[in-house]
Amino acid sequence: MTEADTPDTNLVKLRSIEADIATGKFSEAAAALNALSIASPTDARIYLTAAILARAAKNPRQEILSLQHAIAAAPRWLPAQIELARVLSREGQHAQAIAVIHQAAVLEPREINVLEAAVAIANAAGDFVAAQGYLQTALELRPDDTQITSALAVSLAKQSYFEQAEIHLRRVLDKNPDDPFALGWLGTCLIGLGRKDEAATFLAHGAALVPENESLRFYLAIARGETPRTQPKELMREFFDGYASQFDQHLVGKLKYRVPIKVAEIILKARQDRDISVLDLGCGTGLLGAYLGRIKGAFVGVDVSVKMIEQAVRYDVYTDLRQADLLEELQRTSPGSFDYITANDVFIYVGDLCEIIPASFVALRSGGTMIFSCETASDDEGALVLRPSKRYAHSRRSIEALCRDAGFSRCVIEPIDLRLDEGTIPVAGFIAVAHKQ
Repeated sequence: MTEADTPDTNLVKLRSIEADIATGKFSEAAAALNALSIASPTDARIYLTAAILARAAKNPRQEILSLQHAIAAAPRWLPAQIELARVLSREGQHAQAIAVIHQAAVLEPREINVLEAAVAIANAAGDFVAAQGYLQTALELRPDDTQITSALAVSLAKQSYFEQAEIHLRRVLDKNPDDPFALGWLGTCLIGLGRKDEAATFLAHGAALVPENESLRFYLAIARGETPRTQPKELMREFFDGYASQFDQHLVGKLKYRVPIKVAEIILKARQDRDISVLDLGCGTGLLGAYLGRIKGAFVGVDVSVKMIEQAVRYDVYTDLRQADLLEELQRTSPGSFDYITANDVFIYVGDLCEIIPASFVALRSGGTMIFSCETASDDEGALVLRPSKRYAHSRRSIEALCRDAGFSRCVIEPIDLRLDEGTIPVAGFIAVAHKQ
């Protein structure tokens, strides 16, 4: 943009408007922006400031429109393109976000700020191939940048390119042998390559540096051939926060995930009057709520991921949504609070159910029911197995014993294909329906 396009008088006014936005004077800011846009309709900064106002007012639709106006006024102005891509990404419009940031990268293919934004937007969309491409370009610009090198390694690892990732992670560790992030990811890659003894060395080093890091201890146990009793909360939270915006489309659409609709059918068959209360453990994006619909009693959803809960809000069926640890939430719940407690494809991440099932029994009313799904482990494998996918499988016999010991009068097990692995291979599992007298 030329100096004529961006007069200093407008800059002074825009700074004043931004100050009004920061102090919540939205009406004054809107009036000033309207007057300024009439006086200087080609100044793209006005529309960028209008987008700032729209975001402060929690109006994403107007934010997007304002940024589109900014780009129309200055098609090669990168700040507007980057911000538009970011808001589209936040709103779950990933294809559009990637298209916008790609256009910015075409205009300025070696601009590091564009590449950083492009990596974040591609990762949010789960497009690790695109993220890898942007990171490789960034690394060409800054070959000694260990943060970019680490990020490229992670992108490769998430695509199971463990050998390539290993090369980059070792480069990082050559410069900083005590980098716990690189130590952890290198250990994870070596596990993927079947080199568990090597992995244990690096993971033990990382765990010694950061003993409070549960993820390092989790992978160290795997490298040593042990079965960790549960996944670390932070690992689950990070995974589902990153997965939330594409969860429904990927899991239901591509992987044919049908557990929530099956559980909803079980509930509605037993209670057509809908005069029930439900606690949905690991509610995720709210798929059970979508299939079950409104009920007459409390419908509480709990999840470790705030991003998942934000998605669940869209269905407008839950009476309460809480970000919390599942066991801690159950322990806070008054005895006899719910008619149904559900956990759809949740326990595959939780693992050890020795506390959750008894706590659920206490939280149920007399005559209540707990319904949950598990991946199937054979009795020969043991009660609890951690698959290479990092998901837990439970034996049918162990679940029946846990329910019986918790006090449930009976537990009905129904085999079901939970979803498709890699989009083609059915994952064997079961739905357990445990009844409390």
